[in-house]
Amino acid sequence: MKTILPVTYPPITSFPHIANILSFLWVNEDKVLPWLCDRYLQLTIRPYHPMTRADFYEQADTDNYIIPGYSCPFFGWLRNNQTTAHFVKFTDYIEYQINQGYYLDACLDNFYLRCSLSFEKEHFIHTTFIYGFDNEKELIYISDFYDNGKYVRETASYEEINKSIEGIDYLINLYKYQDFNYIFNINLLKTFIEDYINCRDSLKKFEFSCASYNRDNLYGLNFYDYIIDVFCKENKLDLRPFHIIYDQKVMMRIRLGYLFKLNIFDNKVILELKERNDVIIKNSIILRNLAIKYNLTYDNRLIHKIIDKCNSIKISDQDLMMDLLNCLK
Repeated sequence: MKTILPVTYPPITSFPHIANILSFLWVNEDKVLPWLCDRYLQLTIRPYHPMTRADFYEQADTDNYIIPGYSCPFFGWLRNNQTTAHFVKFTDYIEYQINQGYYLDACLDNFYLRCSLSFEKEHFIHTTFIYGFDNEKELIYISDFYDNGKYVRETASYEEINKSIEGIDYLINLYKYQDFNYIFNINLLKTFIEDYINCRDSLKKFEFSCASYNRDNLYGLNFYDYIIDVFCKENKLDLRPFHIIYDQKVMMRIRLGYLFKLNIFDNKVILELKERNDVIIKNSIILRNLAIKYNLTYDNRLIHKIIDKCNSIKISDQDLMMDLLNCLK
């Protein structure tokens, strides 16, 4: 028997928790669009976080395994681990949950997965999105950042999957899509835009976190400043913040398209903002490519180009956000 739950390529691929959730939510794009379009705009920097400093504000408390996206009305969410799930073979558990309509998001050791760059090289525990199985061919359908950091679909054998969870008692998330009629929240979007422009967090979603690095954050346009002042001074550039900028602009293109369809704003302004945002997208691709090129060549002249491009995008971004806010008001 072969069972594959519906998935599609997600509009945001910066981090697994966002990409995995959106890969099944985006199948129902028309339903999910109003919810998505008043979110995933604000960016945050956690200067003292040991691993993930740059992030979307919508998932920045992954240390406690709690992110605002889990309150999404379009899916139900359960959490287990190997102990509480009570399975002998993980593949049996996968088959059962997939047949119940649940997607799985499990921490697996990539040392045992042939599609991973860590295969038989290093023990690397990472969340893996599981959305289907074929028990005749003994294949599990999975997604993760297997292609040099690119989010892709792959398959792994039953043997690989079962070995990858042996001795690991980390989380196993279960997601199940549920239909919902969400009403676009323009006030939430305006709050995010204002906070982005003013580099603040008026919602204070993460104040409950016990970790200080989840509170001592930077926000919004300060994202660019941190790239220039900190990331660009490190020996090897972390490519994630550069990809986050690109993802945020792609999300803005989707958002502006939705606002245009609502036909309740000045659509001439919306179209003009879309054209300006498309230019920012092109420049964000150039910026990301410059960062990639620097990591290959270590040519310091590229750092100056990266800083100039960052400053240029920041100015265009700030102007666009201010004009969008005026349009919404």
